[in-house]
Amino acid sequence: MGLKKIFKIPGFRKYSINSALYTIIAVFVIIFLGATYDEIVNDKNKQIEITQKRIEECKQVILNNSQITSEYNQSIDSVKSLLNSIDDFLKDYKDETYLTADQIAAETKTAKLLEEEVGKIQNSFRGKIINLYKHGKNYELELLLSSKTPNEFLRRNQYLQKFAQNRKKELRDLKSKKFILEEKKKMLNLSTSSRRFYVESKRNDKTQLEVKLKALDAKKKETEFQSNTYSEKIRHLEQQIGNIKAFLNNFSDYKQNYKGSKTPRLNYSSDSLGAVKGTLNSPLDISLIRKEFGRVVNNSTNTESFNNGADFSAAEGSKVYSVSSGIVTLVGEVPHYGKVIIIDHGNGFKSVYAVLSDVSVKPGDKVKLNQIVAKSGSNLEGQGLHFELWKDKIPLNPREWIRM
Repeated sequence: MGLKKIFKIPGFRKYSINSALYTIIAVFVIIFLGATYDEIVNDKNKQIEITQKRIEECKQVILNNSQITSEYNQSIDSVKSLLNSIDDFLKDYKDETYLTADQIAAETKTAKLLEEEVGKIQNSFRGKIINLYKHGKNYELELLLSSKTPNEFLRRNQYLQKFAQNRKKELRDLKSKKFILEEKKKMLNLSTSSRRFYVESKRNDKTQLEVKLKALDAKKKETEFQSNTYSEKIRHLEQQIGNIKAFLNNFSDYKQNYKGSKTPRLNYSSDSLGAVKGTLNSPLDISLIRKEFGRVVNNSTNTESFNNGADFSAAEGSKVYSVSSGIVTLVGEVPHYGKVIIIDHGNGFKSVYAVLSDVSVKPGDKVKLNQIVAKSGSNLEGQGLHFELWKDKIPLNPREWIRM
């Protein structure tokens, strides 16, 4: 689970990012540095608040997408209806032969009959709509709610769905017949050569509508895919809230025995970094390790990976401190880990800070011990900070170095 060798930084091992990275870890290994019980609880509650806000934002996106999808469906239905009407119209002109004078007279009669048929369908459709709503706009809902048994509810619901489909089909047929009627009237008033041009224009219209239909369908699928993605994101976020609440419940059992208090940060030189093993300042005010250094096995996916550092749990926006003075050698982004900072402390020591929401340094900057270099962020595993410490090409276990 170390950072991938994307930037070709000497000393970084290359590990593939697999599904194990996205597993929500419910068990927190507790090590605290300079934090009171209330500070820890407040941090967890802040995480819940931030996560809940993200969930609401995701729900709003899904709600907006639902409206957009509905609009796409209406547009798709409209285009399909027009395409069907044009297809029906073009069926009479496949052989490129056009009407003689006698056929024009017959076609005129057909147009009149079609007009009468359209009138009957239109009156019938209008009557059904009036009858449907004469008891009020909520007739369908009232019919469902008045069901006495679940089976009756299902039967009525199926009936209403079928009735709605029939109304939709009747309306589509009505529009198609009205369209053909209007087109036939236009054709009767055109010369033979003009009819050829007119039919050809309808074929062009059909081609353009097919392109439009394909584009609308693609946009609809894209919107639905985004909604599904946000639904999955909500599921992960809700899991994170559940994990945090479980931690708070367990932590409350140890309240009487917890003796943590706020302590000052130590001062030491980067030249003597090797001599401060076990007393290194934490990169955060609250040191709560969510995922340990070393070999990590994911039983659910039957995969194994290696964590080159430690993953801390902290509310997004928490201050991230440099663990020693040094020079910023890299500021960039890595998939899953987001924004990343690497600081060279000299004598082969490097520190890595990832999953950041904000960065306040740039490559080449000289940083001091305990200087705020960034703010913590979040990824699919939750809110916090990924921290690594290296000596030459060897990753070091942060737990063995950070003061506990």
